[in-house]
Amino acid sequence: MKRLDRLSRLGRLGLAAVAAVLLTGCGVRQSDVIEAGAPATVTVFPDAEQRQILFFVSSEGRLTPVAGGVFVDREGEYDRKVPGQTALMMLLAGPSAQARAAGLHTELPRAAGHIGMKSGTDQVSVRVPVAVRGLGKTAVRQLVCTAAYAEGGDGTAEVTVAGDDGRLPAMHCDA
Repeated sequence: MKRLDRLSRLGRLGLAAVAAVLLTGCGVRQSDVIEAGAPATVTVFPDAEQRQILFFVSSEGRLTPVAGGVFVDREGEYDRKVPGQTALMMLLAGPSAQARAAGLHTELPRAAGHIGMKSGTDQVSVRVPVAVRGLGKTAVRQLVCTAAYAEGGDGTAEVTVAGDDGRLPAMHCDA
């Protein structure tokens, strides 16, 4: 009798397990991976006639473009975009309170002083009032990318950065 009870319990457990497996499928068929193409891309750079791009660092350590200031006249109308030297001064001053609240920071030291910038066809030379040879890779990329997009650039210019302690090799923005 005990043996029949045990078999009956085992049978009920087995039936319950089979039912659970069948019910969890819910009629969804297995399928192969469907290729849908490349991930979506979004252009984050505003119109070069309207804004300057400054590059700060996200909380994950990635270089992040931020639309810089626009000069506005007394009536609140657009006047002209930020010149490259002013953009570099804004970069060295660090992110705005709004950008910091969004998790952005800078790897560059705060600096004040003369910033020089010369741009030509596909080349930009920048002089900043900081020692550049000891800067980390991300800090240098912040300078290079901001300079490459300065004054209507499309980011492809070769940028040379010089500072209080010498000059770095020419490089391109890899943001």
